[in-house]
Amino acid sequence: MKKRRLIALAAAAVMAASSLAGCGGSQTSSTTAAGSTAETAAASSNAVSPDAKSTDQTLGGGIAVGSSDGEAVKGGTLVVSMPSSPRTLDPKAYSTMYENHIMYNVLDTLFVWDKDYKEVIPSLATDYTVSDDGLTYTINLRDDVYFQKGKFQDGRKMTADDVVYSLERSKEESTTDRICRDFFDYCEAASPTQVVIHMKSVAGPFISQLAGIGNAILPKEEVEGWGEDFGSHIVGTGAFTLEEIVTDEKVTLKKNENYWGTEPNVDGIEFRIISDSNQAINAVQTGEVDIAMYLQGEAIKRAQDADLLLQAPSSAVTYVRFNMQNGPTANADVRKALTMAVDIDSMVAGIYQYGEGTRAYQPLPVYSFAYDTAYNDLVPSYDPEGAKKLLAEAGYPDGFTMSLYIGSTTYREKMAQMLQYYWSQIGVTLDIKSSAMADWSAAVVDSWQSDVVNSYGVSWNSDPDPYGFLGKFFSSQTLHASSNAGGYNDPEMDELLNEGFGSTDTAKRAESYKKVIEKVMNEYTGIYYAYECRNWAISPKVHDAVLRADNQMLVATPFNNIWVEK
Repeated sequence: MKKRRLIALAAAAVMAASSLAGCGGSQTSSTTAAGSTAETAAASSNAVSPDAKSTDQTLGGGIAVGSSDGEAVKGGTLVVSMPSSPRTLDPKAYSTMYENHIMYNVLDTLFVWDKDYKEVIPSLATDYTVSDDGLTYTINLRDDVYFQKGKFQDGRKMTADDVVYSLERSKEESTTDRICRDFFDYCEAASPTQVVIHMKSVAGPFISQLAGIGNAILPKEEVEGWGEDFGSHIVGTGAFTLEEIVTDEKVTLKKNENYWGTEPNVDGIEFRIISDSNQAINAVQTGEVDIAMYLQGEAIKRAQDADLLLQAPSSAVTYVRFNMQNGPTANADVRKALTMAVDIDSMVAGIYQYGEGTRAYQPLPVYSFAYDTAYNDLVPSYDPEGAKKLLAEAGYPDGFTMSLYIGSTTYREKMAQMLQYYWSQIGVTLDIKSSAMADWSAAVVDSWQSDVVNSYGVSWNSDPDPYGFLGKFFSSQTLHASSNAGGYNDPEMDELLNEGFGSTDTAKRAESYKKVIEKVMNEYTGIYYAYECRNWAISPKVHDAVLRADNQMLVATPFNNIWVEK
């Protein structure tokens, strides 16, 4: 086997020191992921997890595994494990990270995030300009891009008309507002290789929104030909084509022979569904799987001991949100009591026993420019007796029964069991509903309309711009998406969110978003309790894989091209 090394693609994962070990902080050896040697002190063994009590922290760059000599091996299938099947791969309706991994390899967007998840770079676009008033974007397109062959078209050339169709579809039909509907007016094809987008008002991070897979460019014939089944038969312009979906078993992709970008080194990708992290580790060790994603619990220690662990801090927030419109949690005092009843520090320590997560307070990453530690104090202190009193005053002296919907993962189940205990101490009986993520997503969408789903637990990932979190969690535009399954709906909030998005002045945007944070935390919308690490087990045979803060499976991109030793 060729000599390997771990290449840190940016400086330290977080610039400020954390008070808790985590996200690599618990590793002390100079030997790091996948049996490779750290080239610099910025490798994952020295990565520091987010510290919610510290300001001015920066998101770390991607961490890559590469070879120090020799040429890439061509061919073979990259086998990647993940714990749940996709529910739908349609960009207008997808709702989980598991779907993202497949979609980003089959579909393309106008722009993509760079290897460090810090800047947006062109993809299907070549460049763009913005008018002086910030209301018109002129985007130039590549002229060498072809769609994959499908049932309703034979691999025709992509044009500006396809961009217009795809962006307008996202605006009109997406269950989550992925394109800033309040700001986006319409777009038009100025020529086959140029699109002009007209805005209703200035939108600060609009271009970064176009890097989201919800705004992938699609062929109209395939979308309309398949109808509601398009999510199982997606066609795009990406490096791989969708070959087969076997629910709860695997999703297979095949190299796109007519891909406009750099030819992928591997002939295909198999996303294998393995729900148990320990089984995934076993599969990596036996050679059945090349990369195991989403490791949790004891499996992280096993991967570390076997020199298979690749670990980095994430850009996500993990939380429990409450139903704001129906059932007992529609009462703000009840939500406050439920929060007061939980010793959050102890809960986080109990969930993340291997240093793979740290305490959070707010519905925002510490890396965001709007993050302010002053708002941490809005989380009520642990006070079960005070919680009992508040429940009684709210009309529930004898408590009540409520539900919590979670995905069936180690972390969520531990969290649910701890909440079950804490809330039992104030007379609240918790009914835990655990399911695969695809089923979870289907259950919580629009659940605020009834008293069935009283609370739900999940982790939400986005780039560090506040809009990617606050705009998804609390906008009336996302009432029919899993990101706002609690049914938060407030015209004052919409106005604040629009203020935050509708400017290019970072300081002004930050002030608007801080008002959002203050408002939602004083309304006790949820318990935002943790920042989790990204944890992979990766075979020593894998080269040029990049683990970014967003955890995307990046196989063939402008900055990496995975290959696997025979």
